Amino acid sequence: MKKRKIGEVILDYQYYKPEVQYSDGDIEDLLLEAARNDRLQELLETDNRWAVLYHCAKDRENLLDWYPFKKTAALLEVGAGCGALTGLFSSRVSSVTCIELSEKRSLINAYRNKDHQNINILLGNFQDIKIKEKYDYITLIGVWEYAALYLGGSNPYLQMLQMLKGYLKPDGKLLIAIENKMGIKYWNGAQEDHTGNLYSGLNDYVDDTAVRTFSHREIEDMLKVSGYDTYKFYYPVPDYKLPDTIYTDERLPMPGEVRNYKEDYSASRIYNFYDATIEDQICQDNMFSYFSNSFLVECGLQPEDVVYAKYSRIRREKYMISTVITKKETGYTVQKNPLSFEAAKHISQMSVNKLSGLPRLSLADGHMEKDSYVMDYVAGKKVDSLFYFYRNDIEQFVKKTKEILETYLKPDEEKMVDFVFTDAYGNLFGDSYIDNAKCLKASNIDLIFSNLILTKRGEMICIDNEWVYDFPIPYEYVIWRSVSFLYTEYMIYLRNKISRTEFLIAVGLNENHFSVYRSMEKNFEKNISGHDYKEKYKKASMMCKMILS
Repeated sequence: MKKRKIGEVILDYQYYKPEVQYSDGDIEDLLLEAARNDRLQELLETDNRWAVLYHCAKDRENLLDWYPFKKTAALLEVGAGCGALTGLFSSRVSSVTCIELSEKRSLINAYRNKDHQNINILLGNFQDIKIKEKYDYITLIGVWEYAALYLGGSNPYLQMLQMLKGYLKPDGKLLIAIENKMGIKYWNGAQEDHTGNLYSGLNDYVDDTAVRTFSHREIEDMLKVSGYDTYKFYYPVPDYKLPDTIYTDERLPMPGEVRNYKEDYSASRIYNFYDATIEDQICQDNMFSYFSNSFLVECGLQPEDVVYAKYSRIRREKYMISTVITKKETGYTVQKNPLSFEAAKHISQMSVNKLSGLPRLSLADGHMEKDSYVMDYVAGKKVDSLFYFYRNDIEQFVKKTKEILETYLKPDEEKMVDFVFTDAYGNLFGDSYIDNAKCLKASNIDLIFSNLILTKRGEMICIDNEWVYDFPIPYEYVIWRSVSFLYTEYMIYLRNKISRTEFLIAVGLNENHFSVYRSMEKNFEKNISGHDYKEKYKKASMMCKMILS
């Protein structure tokens, strides 16, 4: 059998050797059965094993969903696996050629993408397959580290880069995703992703020879030797497998920004230190690029202009969006995009959402372009990151919080109205409310400090108008929410010196209202994420849970 067709997908067996296999074990039989019956999503929602999450989660696409592929391009996907990214590539380019060693994984890929007319899967060892075509893009996602298993020679990793360069068009791009052997999670007791051992990469794999990942500098050196003179590093967080944020050297995280409170699903681990404190220090010292858990490397002429991307998928489909910052000739632009058909309405609502009743706070200008909301980029300091300098001084931390609230978030008393219970309020926040509460006619409930930018001229700009409502909401709840998130962000430094309740009281909030606000927040979070939200296989960010504790 030379070729087989499943739906519209072609499987080519001319280079296939069945005795050579790579597998996650019996769970792949379960994946194949689910793919045959269009039940991968159902499997994802009912089976919490790592292999199911890794092969099925839509979050895998966050790695390159933002990337501006040319629609007329031809793409070669080396090591396509079970097709977690193949469908994304198929929707963005003209043709996708997959190379995959495993027949079972290729079948899973074919069944899950059977309606795509531009996918061709070549089964076999990369070294054995004769490639005659030149490609606009070649992807090497979680594959390069296994080069020694497929190629001979003294340096198979360098050899693979050189071989792939020969398959690229002159202006083609090689896209590599790989763990960083110096990643901070490995210092902090996470097992090495491939060997299952502690500190394998940090020990330079002296006891493990079948696989190898590299540091930032090592990758740069091999790219230069291989003839890739132009390249760009991206830093997926928490890693390239299930990223929710993509950073670059033009937009690195700031103190307080990296908080990986989610579970490590791939393996159990120990903790040598607090993630938050070391991540903050790394960001403050401009060392994040060295210690990032993973790299995405774009190799080729004229790297793309995207400097940052963030994905919000742990939500109901009608609220799933991405935020992408791109560098243009005229400056930077911020674009918010729907990730589902239902989310288009949510995006379009941003064009009419406005701030009201806050005279010292402005909203970044924006407008609709097709289905996206495009905003002006605001240069300045993220307000939450400023609090890193007061993390060990409770008196100053409280004082600066009160200053921000009083100076920029104090409403115009003439614009305030009395609370009235409405159906809209009940649907979003439940039955709990505060009698005689003062409210704005329209409230942006997401005035958290990470959404506020302080410019050099002393202007305070809100860069997020996603959650604006035109019915009465107790304004103290908006402030409670804002400072609760701030406390959570810096809780590791504060908790032994001041409790959350003490902090909220210290900045001027009424303790008698806290139980109502916790109930409101819980109902709001349920409404956004859903009671049985599709992403329940992933734990929702502990950030939201912790402000309720």
